[in-house]
Amino acid sequence: MVLGVLIALGLGAVATEIGWKVEVYYARNAMQVELGELIGQGEERDNIHRCVEARLDQLSLIVDAAAKDGRLPPLGGIGVPPWRTWPRGIWASNAETVAHLGRDLLDNYSSAYEFADAMAALGAREIDVWTRLHALVGPGRALDGEEAAELRRAIGEARMIDRMIVGNGLRLKQIVTAYDLGYDAGSAEPYGTRPIKDFPICDPIGKAVPATYGQAPFDTLIDTVKANPFTNKTGSGVPKR
Repeated sequence: MVLGVLIALGLGAVATEIGWKVEVYYARNAMQVELGELIGQGEERDNIHRCVEARLDQLSLIVDAAAKDGRLPPLGGIGVPPWRTWPRGIWASNAETVAHLGRDLLDNYSSAYEFADAMAALGAREIDVWTRLHALVGPGRALDGEEAAELRRAIGEARMIDRMIVGNGLRLKQIVTAYDLGYDAGSAEPYGTRPIKDFPICDPIGKAVPATYGQAPFDTLIDTVKANPFTNKTGSGVPKR
């Protein structure tokens, strides 16, 4: 009887171990898709990094000139870097499963997703700082030294955030590649291969000048979302523009 119990317990342990291996297999496949999207979004930011720097250079010159003249010029839309979700849901929802990856593999995945967490946090800050920079957009008005200093600080913050997002994205991909974690190239492709012309931040500053101040980023967001819906066939709502 004792031998039978031991055999049953042993078989149960084996079955449990096999079950966890199956769960880990499916979790890793799902994370490869998630990592592919993260890597693609990181590549997208690397591709447009020069556009963001150039736009911030333009805004800096506008602020410097306005600080001397005491007046902002009429200014159209300045654009904004694309907002992305930096998905981490698969990783976050499989805590019990990923605990069975083994220490080294778990550390490597954790390192990759720490960069993803950082990019998501930076993305939230980026929306805020570009909203502040949109105080420049409008028909022309007086500018005092205190506001000019605040705008310069916002330009510096926006520049730092962009560089950190790009750097974190590059590091994430380096970790995934160096430790052979794997990622789904098809999930990365819609982001990483978009041409520069598809990004408003890479366009010249808008010629149409708003009649009032109080403008904000993403003025075409609602129309863009409606024109580029998520579908169960494409699995993507990545806008063409």
